[in-house]
Amino acid sequence: MMKDMRQSMLDAGVTLINEHGFAGVGLMKIINEAEGTKGSFYHYFKSKEHFGEILLSDYFEEHLATLESFLNDEAMTRSERVKTYFEYWATSKLTEDFHIKCLVVKLAGEISGASGKMQMVMAEGAEKVIQRMAQFFEQGNAENDFTIQNPEDTSRMMYSLWLGSTLLAAMQKRREILENAMQETLAILER
Repeated sequence: MMKDMRQSMLDAGVTLINEHGFAGVGLMKIINEAEGTKGSFYHYFKSKEHFGEILLSDYFEEHLATLESFLNDEAMTRSERVKTYFEYWATSKLTEDFHIKCLVVKLAGEISGASGKMQMVMAEGAEKVIQRMAQFFEQGNAENDFTIQNPEDTSRMMYSLWLGSTLLAAMQKRREILENAMQETLAILER
């Protein structure tokens, strides 16, 4: 039961933070949403900041597992794997009514530049995604599937493109921004 409460609090945190941001959600709101108590919260988390660190760490772990499932799907060409991953991104990270469902996009502006552990966890998680995609591009170059000049720079730029495009699409309520990101992504893969 205790482990279920921990996960309930994390799940409640994702939902509430995606809606209101990290600073906009009080501890009691998370606790009440999870039907927990302050004691149960502090049993698992030292503070709200620690809760945020765990939340982001879990988020990146899940995101990397999802990325791996797309990149390892040998039923598709390498380009199709990247395209399918970003199609998944476009539909899962931004709802039809333009609510952001990506903790990184939602929290990047709020905690970036800070010196806290949450910022460090976010930076490390993003770097793991970037490095995994760079490795995929390097493998594709080696097998003549890609001709990407600098896989790491390309991966970093592509991740930045999608983070920024997701945020801008939400702000302007324009889905074509993500469609443009996809066109740019496909053009990079075809070079």
